[in-house]
Amino acid sequence: MDRREAECEDLPPLELRTVRELTLDEPSHEGRPAHVSAGSGVVRRGDFAYVIGDDELFLAVFRLSAAGEPGTLQRALAGDLPLDHGARTEAKPDLEALTVLPPFAGHPYGALLGLGSGSGPGRDRGFVWALDAHGGLRGEAREVDLAPLYGLLSETIEHLNVEGAAVMGDRLWLLQRGGGAEHAAGIVAELDLADVMASLRDDHRLDRHELAALRAYDLGTLDGVPLTFSDATPVADEVLVFTASAEAEDGSIRGSVVGTLGTDGDVQRLRTIDRRYKVEGVHATIDTGVMDFLFVCDQDDPGTPSPLLSAAMPVDGALERDG
Repeated sequence: MDRREAECEDLPPLELRTVRELTLDEPSHEGRPAHVSAGSGVVRRGDFAYVIGDDELFLAVFRLSAAGEPGTLQRALAGDLPLDHGARTEAKPDLEALTVLPPFAGHPYGALLGLGSGSGPGRDRGFVWALDAHGGLRGEAREVDLAPLYGLLSETIEHLNVEGAAVMGDRLWLLQRGGGAEHAAGIVAELDLADVMASLRDDHRLDRHELAALRAYDLGTLDGVPLTFSDATPVADEVLVFTASAEAEDGSIRGSVVGTLGTDGDVQRLRTIDRRYKVEGVHATIDTGVMDFLFVCDQDDPGTPSPLLSAAMPVDGALERDG
């Protein structure tokens, strides 16, 4: 397996600003809090910010033009989850990756694709949800069976845990949290995008033959704890933005970073983020030589709403011109 390495830049941590807390107009179930507490993925489309939480069966929808108003929940997966925290952790689908697919048959404005992590039983399903011309949801979500693909990945990756997804050219890149090749801190699995979209159109199942390549990464450490992928988003068809966190064996977070990968798979940037936050999801855009970020965090406290955070970082102007 091809292997890449990177080190954090010698720059101050990226400063984060709070856009809003991810409060909801009503909880997913009586007895649950009316907020997203375990934000794990975020996508912006027009005025809409979509957020998944790893302990819910719903997609949270927020209007950025109405920052003072709570978001709403839309069901993404069928079923129910226990209210008890321990039992819920065991039963949750662990939705960790959320991305936008380009237009394909039956989806003229593209679609949201959400993926379970594959890290345990019941975590091998996801959903696809068509978008409309304004970036809103169209129709209802359809469940996607990830078991065939995840079964193949598990043959190479010791502890499967898919945390991010992003379209890069004619491939769909999945970012694995760690494990596998000589205990690499992260792995990127490339899927053939045409095959993926054909599967989502026809049988709603991602199959073994869709895997095209695997690549391992060593992103370095924070306080001696390895950095492992936590999410990804594509920008300008030329770069993949990713986040990674250093989580110690006792569950404590030593910090997070944001980085970029080129289409060749090489790490271009790797910068630390304000260490108060465990960053789990990222959306990014480029405008006038600046990369703008939206982040969601999981602060491991069910009673506290996850924050939606923003930041900005100067980038090579060529990215904007090429995009």
